[in-house]
Amino acid sequence: MKKTVISLISCIVLSFNGFGQNEVDALRYSMLDPGGTARFASMGGAFGALGGDFSSLGINPAGLGIYRSSEVTITPSLSYQAVETGYFGQVSEDMKYNVNLNNIGLVFSVPLSRNMEVNAWRFVNFGFGLNRQNNFNNRWIAEGFNNQNSLMTSFLEQAIQAGHENNLDDFSTGLAWDTYLLDKYNDVFFVDMPDGNVLQRQSVNSSGSLREYVFSMAANYNDRLYLGGTVGLPVVRYQEEVVFEERDVDGISEYFNALTFRNQFETRGSGLNLKVGAIVRPVDFLRLGLAIHTPTFYSLKDTFSASMQSDLNLDYDTDYAISPVGEFEYELNTPMKAIGSLAFVFGTNGLLSLDYEYVDYTTSRLRSSDYSFSEENSVIRNNMQAQHVLRLGGEIRLAPLALRAGYGYYSSPYREGVNDASRSVLSAGIGFRERSFFMDFGYTYSFHSEEYALYMLENPSMIPVAERDFTASIFRITMGWRF
Repeated sequence: MKKTVISLISCIVLSFNGFGQNEVDALRYSMLDPGGTARFASMGGAFGALGGDFSSLGINPAGLGIYRSSEVTITPSLSYQAVETGYFGQVSEDMKYNVNLNNIGLVFSVPLSRNMEVNAWRFVNFGFGLNRQNNFNNRWIAEGFNNQNSLMTSFLEQAIQAGHENNLDDFSTGLAWDTYLLDKYNDVFFVDMPDGNVLQRQSVNSSGSLREYVFSMAANYNDRLYLGGTVGLPVVRYQEEVVFEERDVDGISEYFNALTFRNQFETRGSGLNLKVGAIVRPVDFLRLGLAIHTPTFYSLKDTFSASMQSDLNLDYDTDYAISPVGEFEYELNTPMKAIGSLAFVFGTNGLLSLDYEYVDYTTSRLRSSDYSFSEENSVIRNNMQAQHVLRLGGEIRLAPLALRAGYGYYSSPYREGVNDASRSVLSAGIGFRERSFFMDFGYTYSFHSEEYALYMLENPSMIPVAERDFTASIFRITMGWRF
């Protein structure tokens, strides 16, 4: 497998612009953001005990049983992602806009019994549609003067470990060799600028999404007990281009001027999961919900390539090299989830809802018939932890208008002392509802921080790390019709 297999070093979890499947990939396709309809998002996604919204099919499918009429919804959205990056004391900023479809759904409600004087199953409902669960559209830049080491330092360490030029990696050190950034003298590998003093710049542009097709069924017993199940078919598309540049701006080296290392990476695949849930309404104003999500069983395929451009004061003609196109198929099993929910419904005046979600990321697993993933899975077990999620949402009804707000907190999936990737989501919205038509507007603002290694070195304390602060604003509008 001609792929760079990445492991975590010391006590810090780091991303890397390599092609190895690792804990970063497992986390990317396991952590979900509140998506779907504008009402759902504006209330923080706290719908585990509420139901009556198409997006609740992906949280607690028993919420489908709340429906008393059929419905169709569609939700376009506009997102704005911004990243502020600190690298060797220099701060850089970048941003990206994206327009997409967050939700499209159809609910069929079938009445079974309208005799309110007897205990009976009153409705059986069916739901089909699509919810967008994650948005991978992002762009960021890190730039700074590194006076400690360079990318060529990493190439040199990898080459020494490989032992011979015939063993160099086709997607990294082999390209450096072909463009004379890496060479030999007296059968010993060497590079220019191994001690740094270079201006470094890395730009990362990612796109794609995780969309889940849902097929749900739920039933309502006596308006007190709601049971439901959802078969989820998530579809993944992730694309990333990483461009790393390095320059000798002070003219220290006699031979080296600059290099450009470009990586292109794409993941496509699909998965399968099952969600089951129940909602109990012991009294009119109180609802209790419980849902279990099985692991999602993904089949994924990575396609990747790399190229290297060198600028050297040499007589050699070769200053550009490109890798072959690599492909690798593998499986990913995400963790199970358990969600407990509590909601208070104050008649027609409003409601308040709370969800608690537990997911243990140490149980994520990568698998392939061509590679054991033992090291990567060990990293997941030793460096990840259980995540605790709290989602709070409220709604005030001023017919025909409704005012909404929400908050979500997602604890870090990394162990303490590794990397704090906790995040928060603030949300608000307004809705307009009539008998057969409704329109909702929702806004969410999320923020979190992460660390990122531009390349790996044998000495963990020398690894160049960029500190990134992410913010994301998403505007949604949902239009729905009841029939």
